[in-house]
Amino acid sequence: MFPDLWIAVVAISLGGMIGVVQGTLGAGGAILTLPVLVYVLGAPVPVATGTSIAVTCLNASVGALQAWRWRRALPRVSVVLGTAGILGTFAGAWMNHRTPEVVVLGLFGLIMLASATSMVRGGTGSDAVAPAPPVFTPVFISKVVTVGLGVGTLTGLFGVGGGFLLVPALVTVLGVPMRMAAGTSMMAITLNSLWGLAAHTGLGGIDWLLVALLGGSGIVGVVAGGHLAGRLPERHLRRAFAGLVFALAAYTLARNAAALVDAIAA
Repeated sequence: MFPDLWIAVVAISLGGMIGVVQGTLGAGGAILTLPVLVYVLGAPVPVATGTSIAVTCLNASVGALQAWRWRRALPRVSVVLGTAGILGTFAGAWMNHRTPEVVVLGLFGLIMLASATSMVRGGTGSDAVAPAPPVFTPVFISKVVTVGLGVGTLTGLFGVGGGFLLVPALVTVLGVPMRMAAGTSMMAITLNSLWGLAAHTGLGGIDWLLVALLGGSGIVGVVAGGHLAGRLPERHLRRAFAGLVFALAAYTLARNAAALVDAIAA
């Protein structure tokens, strides 16, 4: 598809806003990108999924570089998470191209509800205490691998980087302080998105023009969000994000609920 001028303006504007969210919270970029691509820009779900992954990869890589420069990330944890997600990502991409669109969107609505809940209830960690380096015991590694596999599957299936689950999991399951979780999440999202991009490129279905429009403005937003991180009340940001995701989830489920029930019954 080749967007007209109005669609291009909308894509650039929304891409910038999505980038700010991702840069500030270390999460939420792709979970907002997929509905924008489907419901605002009119992309088919398989195309929207691959395009969302590409945009997420661009945004997350910029955020990850910022976090690494400012020492707000744990690279070793990110590498283990991203490496563990390889199999899950390819499996999720395979399922995406073999699952009816209404089922993908219905399940995505449920995932968004879980995301909003986790962002509201998730621990915040302490910004005042310097994080201790994680000890890579067998138990810790098994937790990281399990989280990585799960997030990788979501990346391939829904075109999301998984930060909306990674950030709460890093804080509550792996004990990473909140101020380090956002950067660690974006490093892992970059790796997950690369695997997802490879999987969906092989299967077809990426609109590279929309990637350029959303991703270009998204990078600017991520940089701005990175500067905002730590300067705005984190609890208020999480609640605002959760409210937006709740609204998108309600809209997505309302649009697809009846068809999803029929698809499951059949």
